[in-house]
Amino acid sequence: MTILNLPIAAVQYKDVLFEDDFDNNIAGWEIIENEDEKSMLRDSYYFMENKTNNNWMFYHKELAKPFPQHFIINTEIELLEHDGFGQFGLVWGFKKQHDILNRFAVSAEMNRFSVLCYEKDHARTFHRFSGMYDRGENKTTKYFLSIMLLENYYYFFLNPHSKPVYICHKSHLHSEGNRFGFFVEPGVIIRADNIKVQRIIIKSDYDGSAWMPLGSEMLSGR
Repeated sequence: MTILNLPIAAVQYKDVLFEDDFDNNIAGWEIIENEDEKSMLRDSYYFMENKTNNNWMFYHKELAKPFPQHFIINTEIELLEHDGFGQFGLVWGFKKQHDILNRFAVSAEMNRFSVLCYEKDHARTFHRFSGMYDRGENKTTKYFLSIMLLENYYYFFLNPHSKPVYICHKSHLHSEGNRFGFFVEPGVIIRADNIKVQRIIIKSDYDGSAWMPLGSEMLSGR
């Protein structure tokens, strides 16, 4: 796929809006244990388990302010167990009383990812993209996911790629609130090592011409 006429920007600095390495639960993540799900903090990880057969779960926090014009969400997730097919990843851009969700998730059993905007009951899907990616030689159970909004375009990164695995205009996705968090499908057990939300400040006078590859003074998923 050839992508032309993408926005170009250079990052001046990143300002941390939210960061958690799960050493404690000052942030107030959901702690739950019942017949359908289990979530807990232990050993500087946030564990999430979906015990159901057909219901997805998500665990979320709220930024103190709305998402800024340019931002990035980073997380590192380890897949502990899965029962056949299942996805896990990030959700963002919704209210507590939500109707529409954005989702960036990876498959537990194959090198596939998806980006969706959909109604919470899956009655309607507004945007869907699914693709394959190369995990490289280091095929561990750890996944680095990053979502960046820059100059009205979303960029989605997956470890070990320094280039985005998918790009789309922000109009394809929904933003009605400042909540974000983790998504877990049935039969999947994961633990998150960290999660960070940063505001990106760009150089207003940048006039470069090469958008790729990503360098230290350009864009970075990390």
